[in-house]
Amino acid sequence: MPENSKPLKKRIEYRGKILRVSRTGGVSATKTLSRDGYGATINTNHGVRLHKKLFKGARMGLQRGNFQFIGRYESGPFNFNVSKSGLSTSIKNKRGSYNLFKPNYSSFKLAGVQLRGKNAATLQLIFLALSLFVNIFKFLWRISMAVLWFMFLAIKWLVDFLIGFYRGYTSNNPTP
Repeated sequence: MPENSKPLKKRIEYRGKILRVSRTGGVSATKTLSRDGYGATINTNHGVRLHKKLFKGARMGLQRGNFQFIGRYESGPFNFNVSKSGLSTSIKNKRGSYNLFKPNYSSFKLAGVQLRGKNAATLQLIFLALSLFVNIFKFLWRISMAVLWFMFLAIKWLVDFLIGFYRGYTSNNPTP
């Protein structure tokens, strides 16, 4: 294997209610205790985190002596995340998510295999472009069918009107 090529990393993990076993992180157990917006999370790998809920989707905390601020907001297909390090937004779809500000944080999942990073960002852009193309085609198809249906009805109404007008004209004016 060449020096600058990296082996393919696959995400292999088990997530239970309090136990998580992963290929890279090892084994860890987590328990969260919370009441009235205050909480404590005990994790065997990361220690104790004390946190306070500020409002829906936002919390601040203290872990290993470091201040944390995390805010998450979801609206339709968009996710917004705020933290000490900045703001990020992502678009989610059935194949994963594409992070607009930090593309290397994107994910793509196909056939049970999840990719992250540059490869995921590239595949997400391809998937989003194909989805956009398909949806534009569907939109134009529906618009054209609606226009054709309206034209058909307009011609039918015009023909019915002219036939009714002609019948009314001939019944009032008998021919000699």
